[in-house]
Amino acid sequence: MHRTTLLFRAACVALLLGQALTASAASSQEEKTLNELRNTVVNLLQGLVDRGVLTREQAEQMVRDAQAKADASAAAAAAQEKAEESAVRVPYVPQIVKDEIRRQVAADLGKEVTDSVVETAKSESWGVPAALPDWVKRMRWYGDVRVRSQGDFFATDNSTNSYLDFQRVNDAGGIGKAGASALVNTTEERERLRYRFRTGFESVLGYGWSMGARLATGSLRDPISTNQTMGNWAFRSQIGLDLAYLDWSGTTSTGRHTFGVTGGRMRNPFFTGSDLVYDQDLTFEGVDAYLRMGLDRNDPTGRAVFFNVGAFPLQELELSSDDKWLFGGQAGLDWKYGSGSRTRLAASLYRFQNISGQRNLFESGLLDYTAPLFLSRGNTLFDIRNDNDSSTNLYALAADYELANVSLIHDWRIGAAHRMTFAADYVRNIGYDGKKVLARTGFFVPRRDVGYQAELAIGSASMAHAHAWRASVGYRYVERDAVLDAFTDSDFRLGGTDVKGYTAGFDYSLTPMVMGRIKYLSGNEIDGPPLGINVLQLDITASF
Repeated sequence: MHRTTLLFRAACVALLLGQALTASAASSQEEKTLNELRNTVVNLLQGLVDRGVLTREQAEQMVRDAQAKADASAAAAAAQEKAEESAVRVPYVPQIVKDEIRRQVAADLGKEVTDSVVETAKSESWGVPAALPDWVKRMRWYGDVRVRSQGDFFATDNSTNSYLDFQRVNDAGGIGKAGASALVNTTEERERLRYRFRTGFESVLGYGWSMGARLATGSLRDPISTNQTMGNWAFRSQIGLDLAYLDWSGTTSTGRHTFGVTGGRMRNPFFTGSDLVYDQDLTFEGVDAYLRMGLDRNDPTGRAVFFNVGAFPLQELELSSDDKWLFGGQAGLDWKYGSGSRTRLAASLYRFQNISGQRNLFESGLLDYTAPLFLSRGNTLFDIRNDNDSSTNLYALAADYELANVSLIHDWRIGAAHRMTFAADYVRNIGYDGKKVLARTGFFVPRRDVGYQAELAIGSASMAHAHAWRASVGYRYVERDAVLDAFTDSDFRLGGTDVKGYTAGFDYSLTPMVMGRIKYLSGNEIDGPPLGINVLQLDITASF
C-alpha cells in the first residue's frame, strides 16, 4: 500500500475520531462505542508507526490535530445549544393531520364558546393594527330606509274649486299668477310610491358633552315630511341637514337627578302623546334646557318628575326686531310600577311670538315678512297685500297661537311578552282672540281652538325581534285654529287642521331590523266645505 494512501486513510480516521469526540460530549450513552473506536484508531496508528509508514512524531501530531478539531466542534455545539435554550421547536405536521385536528376542535367547541370568542375579538379589535382611532370608537352610527306605497282616495261628495293651496299661491305671488295650481286637488285619486332615507351619528365627547347630526331626504321647504315621491327619475333626490346639535348633561352622584342643555337643530325635546301638535318628522332649531329629578332612591330611573324649557327661532329678520319665535315650557311625571307598567303625563305651554300677519300699507310690501314661510291647510288666513292688482295675493295667519297641551301615555304590561298602550293628547289655543281676528280679516270668524287625539294599541312588549306585532286604532279631532297647520301631522287627510276622523294600523317585524306596516287614515272636514280623504299606506322600513 502506498504511503500517500495510508496517510489519507489515517487522516480520515483522525476526522472520525474528532466527530466521535464531539458526539461523546453530547451523548453519554454512546461512551462505550466511542472508547472502542478510539482504541481501534490508536492501534491502527501504532501499527503504521511499527511498519515505518509513519514516524511517531507524525502519528502524535495527527492525534493532536484530531483532538483540537474535536474540542472546537464541541465548543461550537455547546454555544449553539445555549443560544437555542429559549427556542420553541415545532415539529413538521402533515396537512392531513392539520385538517383532522381542525375538524376535531370545531366539533368539540360549543357555539356559545365560539360566539364569546368572536364577541371578544370585536370588542378588543383583535388583529387590527393600532386598533381604531379613539374618535371613531366614541361614535354611534344609525339610519333607516323606508319604502312606501300610498293611495289617496277622495270622497265622492267633495267640494270642488273651494280649497286654495296657499303655499303655492304665496310662492307664485297671487291666485291669478298661480293659475290652476292655486286649487287643491279634491277629486282625482292618487297612487304613488315614496321613500325616505335618513342617516346620522352621535358622538360622546367626554365630561358630559356629546354631539350629533343627521341627513334626511325630503323637500327643503317642507318642515314636516321627509318623504320623497318616486317618478322623478331625471333629478336626484334632495337631502338636507335634519339634525345638528351639541348637548351637555350632568348627573348627581346618586344618579337620581339629571340636568342638561341642548343647542342647535334637535329632535322635539318635549314629551308628547301623539302627533297632534307636532309632526313626528318636525325638528326644532334653538336651545333647550331639561331637568329630571328621580323620586325613588333605589331606582333612579323608575319614578321622576321632569321639566323642559326652550327658545326656538322660527324666522330671523335682518331689518326688523319682530323675529318669529316659539317659546315652550313643560312639566311632567314619569311613573314606573312594580308590575312593569308605566305612566307618563305632561302639561305644556307653547307660545308663538310675532307669528300672525300684518296688512301692508297701500302699495307697500314692507310687511310681507309677516307671512309664514310654510303653510298647510286649515288655519284662518287673510291677504296682507294692499294694492290695486287683483292677481296678487299673500296670505298670513289671522290668529295668535298660545297652545296649552296635556299629554298622556300609559303602558300596561300583559304578561312578559305583550302590552297595551293608551296615548292621548288635548290642546287648546288659549291665545286666540276673536277681536284681533276680526280686525285683521274684516269679518267674523267663529272660535275654533280645540283639538284632541287618542289611540289604543296592543301587541308585543318589544318590536325589536322577529315576528313581533302591534295593532292600533285611534280618533283625531282638530279644529281650525287649535294648532298650527304647518306643524301638525302631515299624513292625516294629507295634513292640516279643521279635520276629524279615525286611524287603524298594524305593525309586524319581519326581522329585528326590518318592519312592515299597514295604516289607514280616514279624515273629514269639521266646518269647511266637504272634503273627505282616505289615505292607505303600506310601509317597509329597514334600520340599523
